[in-house]
Amino acid sequence: MSGKRGRIERAHNALILKAIAKGGLSFVVQPIHDAKNIEEILYAECLARVTDAEGIVHTAGAFVPQLEQLVGRFDLDFRMLDMILAASTAEPALTLGCNLSAATLSAPDRFADIFNRISQQPELASRLVVEITETYPPVGAAIERLKMIRALGCRIAIDDFGTGFATPAHMLQVSADIIKIDAAFVRDIRPGHNGGDSLYHLVGFASCLASMVIVEGIETETQLEAARASGATHVQGFLLSKPVTLQQLPQTKGKFGLREVG
Repeated sequence: MSGKRGRIERAHNALILKAIAKGGLSFVVQPIHDAKNIEEILYAECLARVTDAEGIVHTAGAFVPQLEQLVGRFDLDFRMLDMILAASTAEPALTLGCNLSAATLSAPDRFADIFNRISQQPELASRLVVEITETYPPVGAAIERLKMIRALGCRIAIDDFGTGFATPAHMLQVSADIIKIDAAFVRDIRPGHNGGDSLYHLVGFASCLASMVIVEGIETETQLEAARASGATHVQGFLLSKPVTLQQLPQTKGKFGLREVG
C-alpha cells in the first residue's frame, strides 16, 4: 500500500511541477478586515494556486507540503515573492501578505535570495507582510533573519498561532507585528473558569506579543462576534471575503490600513 501511495504522490508532484513549468503558478488573495469596521482592510494574504493542463486548480494545501520536500528543484517562496512584488509594483494601493516557509528561513542561501529580492525594491517593503507559520517556529539564526527582514520595513506575522510547538518564552524572542490565531480556536471555543474563554485568553496572550491580532477562519456571525469579544483587532474568513484574483478584488484604494499603523 505504501508503494502505491508513493507512486501516486510522485505522479502528483510531477503533475504540479509540469503545470508550474508551463506557467500554471498563480495566486489568489483573501483580505484581512478590521474587526469593528469590516469595510477597512489591513492587507490581503496571497495564497498559491496551480492550474494544471486540464484546467484543474490545485490549492496550496494539495501541493505545498510536497514541494517543500523538493529542495533544490523548486523554490516556491521565491517564485511567489517575485509575483507578489510585481503585483505591488503595478498597484501602489495594495498591501500584500507573503508566506515564507521555515525551510527558507533555515537555509542561508535560500534566505539570501529572498532578502536580496526585497532589499532591491525597498519602496515595496512597507507594503509587504511576511507570514511565518508557527507550526514550525523559527529558532536560532532564523529569528535573526526575521529581524533582518523587519529592518527592511516589512511587517512580520506569525501564522497559525496556537497550533505549533513554540513555548511562550520562545515566542517572546520573535519580533512580530501581527499574530494570526489559527481557525481551530474559533471553531472550538471552550469556557474558562473566570468568565473568559479559550479564545479570549489566547488573544490576550497574543496581544502581549504583537499590536495586531487576527482571528482566522471566520465563517459565521457568531464566530465574528466571538472574535470581537475576545479583543482581536482583525478577522479573516469566508464570512467576510473569499479568496479571489487581484482583478476580482473590490476597489479598496485608501482602505488598506497597514501603512498607517504605528
